[in-house]
Amino acid sequence: MATGKRERSSQKKKDRIIETTTRLLLKKGSLTSTTDVCHAAKLTRPTLYHYFGSKRNLLLSVHRATIERDLKPYMAEARKIGDPLERLKYMVRTHTKTMCSHPELRVLIHDTLIVKDKYFREVREEWKEHYVLLRDTIAALKANDTIQTDVKPSWAALFVLGMITWVTYWFDYERGETVDEIANAAVQLVLNSLRQKKAIPEK
Repeated sequence: MATGKRERSSQKKKDRIIETTTRLLLKKGSLTSTTDVCHAAKLTRPTLYHYFGSKRNLLLSVHRATIERDLKPYMAEARKIGDPLERLKYMVRTHTKTMCSHPELRVLIHDTLIVKDKYFREVREEWKEHYVLLRDTIAALKANDTIQTDVKPSWAALFVLGMITWVTYWFDYERGETVDEIANAAVQLVLNSLRQKKAIPEK
């Protein structure tokens, strides 16, 4: 087999294993074992370790595949938007639609937050850039008086991300026709909250 064909075949096998692992993570979370992956993907353990070396590398590959598929293209488009208000709308709408399309993000984002070993540093940094861009966008809107809120931009960004991530816990993934409606509702909720002129008095 020519080198090019061999590499493409190898990549297809790796992609299939990553897809299988992603589905298993959604069902079993961190309890997913290499035995589960081998059984579901119909491959031997030596084959799995030939392609990924370890369970940790396999999990990292799942995270990296998600980042390449969803996060990087979305971030690239968001950074092109000069108007911070339009950027905020785009980020909230697009991130919500992504969450409504990929339920596995519930597991992957949770893992990104709780796994502290050095191998996940790259993954955490990618998602941190997302938070930073959202925080800075909110800060820019506050600085030019587009929004009037007493909430710190850093906290506001975390609240927004938390709200959107929570979608994966209640959204009915069999009703894909509601995705646009939910994304638009998320934009409306965020804008209405950030435009509030006074903080809610403490009781």
